[in-house]
Amino acid sequence: MPLTEEERIRRIRLDKLREAGVDPYPASSHRTHTGEQFFSAYEQIEKSGEQVVVTGRIRTIRKHGGLTFVHLEDGSGRLQLVLKRDHLGENVYTFFHDTMDIGDFVEVAGKPFTTQKGERSLAVDIYQVLSKALLPMPEKWHGLSDVETRYRRRYLDLLANESVRHIFHVRAVILTTIRTYLNEHGFLEVETPVLQTVPGGANAKPFETHHDALDIDMYLRIAPELYLKRLLVGGYERVYEVARCFRNEGIDHMHNPEFTQVEGYAAYLNYEKLMDFLEGMMQEIIRAAGLNPATVPYKGYTLNFSSPWPRLTFRDAILQYTHIDIRAYPDRESIAKVAMKLGVPVETSASYGTILDQIYKHTVRPVIIQPTYIYDYPAAISPLAKRKVSDPGVIEMFQMVYGGGEENIKAFSELNDPLDQEARFREQDAAREQGDEEAQFGDYEYVEAMKHGMPPNAGFGIGIDRLTALLTDSPNLKEVILFPTMRPL
Repeated sequence: MPLTEEERIRRIRLDKLREAGVDPYPASSHRTHTGEQFFSAYEQIEKSGEQVVVTGRIRTIRKHGGLTFVHLEDGSGRLQLVLKRDHLGENVYTFFHDTMDIGDFVEVAGKPFTTQKGERSLAVDIYQVLSKALLPMPEKWHGLSDVETRYRRRYLDLLANESVRHIFHVRAVILTTIRTYLNEHGFLEVETPVLQTVPGGANAKPFETHHDALDIDMYLRIAPELYLKRLLVGGYERVYEVARCFRNEGIDHMHNPEFTQVEGYAAYLNYEKLMDFLEGMMQEIIRAAGLNPATVPYKGYTLNFSSPWPRLTFRDAILQYTHIDIRAYPDRESIAKVAMKLGVPVETSASYGTILDQIYKHTVRPVIIQPTYIYDYPAAISPLAKRKVSDPGVIEMFQMVYGGGEENIKAFSELNDPLDQEARFREQDAAREQGDEEAQFGDYEYVEAMKHGMPPNAGFGIGIDRLTALLTDSPNLKEVILFPTMRPL
């Protein structure tokens, strides 16, 4: 591909550096202060008159006769550099303009001073290139306004848009706060396999691969759940994992094939107590992100995460919004007819539980705005949750719904009856054989672990991508994933 005029000029400047015996890509620098250190001690350094060495990327160059003003940027902010021809000498001053470009990384030594306008600045005594940029910065690259390009070349998006860098700062704060909150409440952070022989723990189609040395098919995990709960059998009472998971499903504004979630399990905790626990954690996360839990802006709404959140059973939610009592339709054939009357698509391979879930997703979820716990789901929807003692047809499961159809926080009192678990896995296997690709795989090694005794417990999963989108008011998950999955060009 032929070089653009700007690229050609930058190559010429690179050659001038090399002709002058200057290494345009040295191995290290001699800086004495990071930008953060420099700014925090600026008044003291200025008063002392000491020379400092700082580093960063050139963001602007403005020449005014024998003066040149440069903005140098690092992760802490921007610093103005002042290069004076009379101070540096004609050759050094001219060499800067002959060889340096916006986007180059440089090291500069000089003494700080404050301009008449109050701008913190550095009078440059000496400079050295640290890395020569051969392509222009985003400001000269159509402003980086094209959404597709922003996602594909995220490094340029980060350079051009400070608001994007803020999103990923918030994401880091969210993860740190979750870890701190869980650690302070007695949870132990662990790691479980990403490559699994049985992809269990969720209703999703997995990615398949093959291990050559063992000559076995394996799967990228869709959830860490079944391994985390094995640890409860092993004697740990509270565990969690920040887990990268993979699901071979469609891509849209709220789904990406690989995503990050936090899953945790606590022995001797039921789902009602877990609701309160997670409300408190959410409020802590929101405050850490710099927001007020009572006034979280999202998609044009103002969401109130103050306690208590509204709570509505799955059955009552459908009854409220469709005037249909799902208890009157206890089998697949009858509920399928109801779904079709409501305009909900029904695939021939869809199980009874899948149809119920689709009715809910089409009629209830889109109309819930304020954070709400939907709880007591039909047992057919999840094979891993504990049945409600007072009503065995439902499970002690809940989800947080908000913002007109978004979901996060999926949790339940975990099933610890190995015989019930084995029977439910058999039902899921039958659904998969009939073509339901999202039915769960039966993990009978997990059932064997349960037979050694699993304490009563409750577990939860929180999607970090969706939580970041919520707390940064981002309309698309691609905005909060540094490198989202994209079709190759």
